[in-house]
Amino acid sequence: MQKPLVAGRPFFTRGPRRTPSLLSAGLLVSVGMTLSTLSQSGWAQAAASDAGATLPAVSVSASKDAAVAQADTVSAGALGSRKQVDTPFSTHVVTSDEAQDLFATTANDLYKYDPAVSVTSDNAISENSMFTVRGMPIDTLNSVKIDGQTFPSWDADLSLEPFEQVELLKGLSGFMYGFGAPGGIVNYVLKRPTDTPYRSFTFGYKSAGVFTEALDLGGRFGNDNRFGYRLNLANEDGNTAEDNGHVRRQSASLAFDFRITPDLTFTADALYQKRKTNGTLFGLMFGSGLGIPDASTVTHALTQPQNYYQTEFASFGTGLDYRLSDNWHASVKYRFAKENRTNSDSLLYVSDNAGNYSNTLYAAMTRYFYQNVDAMVEGKFSTGSIRHDVVMGASFETQTSEYSNSTGWNQGYFLGNGNLYGSTLLSNADVSIGEDLYRQQRTTQAALFASDTLQFTSRWSALAGVRYTQYREHVYDPTQAVTSQYSANPVSPTFALMFKTDPYSTLYASYVQSLQQGGAASNTDVNYPATFGPLRSKQYEIGFKSDHSKWGANLALFRVDQGYYYSNPAHVFVQDGTQRYTGIDASGWLAVTGEWRVLGGVMWLDTKAVGIDDPTIEGKRIYGAPRFTVTGRVEYNPAYLRPLTLAFGGKYVGNQAVDAANSQFVPAYTTFDLSGRYETKIAGKDVTFRAGINNIFNRRYWTTAWGYYVAPSATRTAVASATLQF
Repeated sequence: MQKPLVAGRPFFTRGPRRTPSLLSAGLLVSVGMTLSTLSQSGWAQAAASDAGATLPAVSVSASKDAAVAQADTVSAGALGSRKQVDTPFSTHVVTSDEAQDLFATTANDLYKYDPAVSVTSDNAISENSMFTVRGMPIDTLNSVKIDGQTFPSWDADLSLEPFEQVELLKGLSGFMYGFGAPGGIVNYVLKRPTDTPYRSFTFGYKSAGVFTEALDLGGRFGNDNRFGYRLNLANEDGNTAEDNGHVRRQSASLAFDFRITPDLTFTADALYQKRKTNGTLFGLMFGSGLGIPDASTVTHALTQPQNYYQTEFASFGTGLDYRLSDNWHASVKYRFAKENRTNSDSLLYVSDNAGNYSNTLYAAMTRYFYQNVDAMVEGKFSTGSIRHDVVMGASFETQTSEYSNSTGWNQGYFLGNGNLYGSTLLSNADVSIGEDLYRQQRTTQAALFASDTLQFTSRWSALAGVRYTQYREHVYDPTQAVTSQYSANPVSPTFALMFKTDPYSTLYASYVQSLQQGGAASNTDVNYPATFGPLRSKQYEIGFKSDHSKWGANLALFRVDQGYYYSNPAHVFVQDGTQRYTGIDASGWLAVTGEWRVLGGVMWLDTKAVGIDDPTIEGKRIYGAPRFTVTGRVEYNPAYLRPLTLAFGGKYVGNQAVDAANSQFVPAYTTFDLSGRYETKIAGKDVTFRAGINNIFNRRYWTTAWGYYVAPSATRTAVASATLQF
């Protein structure tokens, strides 16, 4: 029986359901050029290698003139650090320079031109910026990392200033990182001390009146420059373009290292951030049988003065890295992280096609405490003609969640009624933040892992990896009684076969298994607070990746089978059957001339629920997953004015199901962006000016997530910045 609504409001507790047409010519040309590489000099070098020679080292690094080119290396967890082109997985790395050219403030901005990425919410108007990868959400409590170690990031959009690059691993990550949703891993790599002095200051602006100041300092000191430092400070404050919108953010990070000997290095880092955004909206829930209106017709004044969210977190990490020999090195690292989260934002329940809604505000605190310890040994050796690149290690991780047991968290505060097509000022004097926290959940993971990349010839290689995990999860009620507990001891294997078509390209086939935390019912479900055990996922992928000086391409054909959890039409939260994702993820770039560069990508995705007992769900599309996504971007760097680079880009995202039964859909949308960069010298110092407009045609659209709610998009935004190196 469905739980009744109170005064037109859904009985609702917000919380993450755990693990809860522009086709660029560059894509077509770059993929078409794949076969032509067989006649290039690189092919001759590879053929010589089969006769006993060694492949030449290849290093292709990103530059400001190739702002969207992939960075050379990627951290792959238990695989260590590898060149992207040599890994049998889909990856996308964005450097800090590229992030500035994209005017990125969150990971949503970093991957706006990746066709596999679709936005589910934007922190300009929603709680925080989130996205799906190939239709699968990123798990904000398990799949966000700092230097490869898990970091709590529910509502916590990490400031980008402290990070050298951000790495996206698409798909399953069981062997590399342990438990996690199959959407992928987002790994933030901290900026580390520079060998030569580095100093820069950036001043930025975003409409309607947000100003940012950022300082970045690095260098070395002491005898033989044994000590290194990297300091980043950032401040952001001002009124946003959204109704009732205001943001205030401060972040600070310090990274330190000590070269104890030429072979032994000690590192330590600290990171702190506090961010508060006013004028936020959790989302809108449309009643059964209702259509979802055109987002452009809905008022922008949906938020209320009492709506805001605030996050504060701190992290400390330390480690030792020891080079045992030219071919072997060992490392150990530890990280502690804590997040305090305060939310006071609303869910709007739309009750009829006239757009009438009830506004329920949820106000509470939550806290998260994480600890990670990782030890790893990497080495290379040969057995006869076969070369081995091995990694062995162990890890231990704990996560503790504290939730509020207050009215503001469990039932919320009724603010009043309004209409989607007109502004209404609503408030409730009884609203207060619930601070009566209790330990709601604790999980531990202890793991052993090992892998071997076997190099049979200069072209053929194979990867075999395995991770054994002891997983323990306890869920508590406010009295600290255990309401559910789960334990699992999975063995997660990974296998891959790789073939070098030329020294700069890899054809691969891979298989990955992974385990993730199960789902949990919310108070919109009649079986709240039911929780479920871990889910197993499997991924099959065949791909090709190439990274040349003037063109690059990435192509992946994949299938992911994942256990399915959802709310059925009777509002019962269910964990049953399989959600299957099958698709093609392709992208490429091409330097057409010395002045013009084009980039593009396309994702086609077929999703369906299989093995479901409920006929209203069986065979339906998976919610929140577009069938088709296309991106394109053109960059122009005129020969007569090399300091100037102009760029125009766009993205098309297909329609998406809002719920598991596919009774509601949000329509497709297309957005466009325009930007420019100019590099010069002032008083002998390097200065870079940037300016742009995001969503230049002010397209208003809906995003959707978690199988029941939608959120409006951000408005058109003007951005500008100036960076001085001194």
